[in-house]
Amino acid sequence: MSQPKIIVLDDDPTGSQTVHSCLLLTRWDVETLRLGLADESPIFFVLTNTRALTGLQADAIVREVCQNLKEAIALEGIMDFLVVSRSDSTLRGHYPIETDAIAAELGSFDAHFLTPAFFEGGRFTRDSVHYLVVNGVPTPVHETEFARDSVFAYSYSYLPDYVEEKTQGRIPADRVERFVLADIRAGVRDRLLKLHNNQCVVVDAETQADMNQFAADVLAVAAQGKRFLFRSAASLLTALANLPPQPIAPEDMAAYTRNGKPGSGDRRVARPQNDRAARGLAGSGRNDRG
Repeated sequence: MSQPKIIVLDDDPTGSQTVHSCLLLTRWDVETLRLGLADESPIFFVLTNTRALTGLQADAIVREVCQNLKEAIALEGIMDFLVVSRSDSTLRGHYPIETDAIAAELGSFDAHFLTPAFFEGGRFTRDSVHYLVVNGVPTPVHETEFARDSVFAYSYSYLPDYVEEKTQGRIPADRVERFVLADIRAGVRDRLLKLHNNQCVVVDAETQADMNQFAADVLAVAAQGKRFLFRSAASLLTALANLPPQPIAPEDMAAYTRNGKPGSGDRRVARPQNDRAARGLAGSGRNDRG
């Protein structure tokens, strides 16, 4: 089974911190995107930083990225790819603006999935309800301070209701497909094959093993020609990329610099964090936006 290219449009700089040995692009002209598509890693990131922008600005940037990406994909002859709109694990961000823009420009997706679990930060989804562990207690995210965000406020932790609220009723809650834990653990390949017309699907995951199982099913079905889009936090990326363990221990990262200085020699491209073998660690504090 061939590995599809995983293209991540990251709305905030923290998304790439859970993977290693891949490109982080800070520009999205066609030639720079071709670097990401041609790279040997199965995954690369385009840092759009749209969470810091207005909805109109986010829409314009995502459309520009996708228009250039479409050209770059054609030039590189890429046949199989998955697109991830990486965003916050506490449900803040420009949804559905960004997924709508991606679908409009790259089109013909069979489904788009909401997979907000981020286990390093204590965020998981059970029975389609998204939780944040607060002082050791699983708390529905709509009961946390994040739901009162001045820009991205929301009223529901039950993801089908969240979708209906954010799409202003365009996608009613009862039309949202649900993959609950029992489904994920039993395997969802047959159900994935039946999805079409950009069906909205919300996905449970309590552990990384759940996300790994879901990712394996997605990759198997994508190899049969299904086209999928994801609105996701970081834990799905680890599962989809299926990268080997990083060879450098976190405590040894400080030794890996270029000429004794941090940063990359090419301002368009960086490999998280300082070297090809390096990886950043996801945080779990109050300000974590993973």
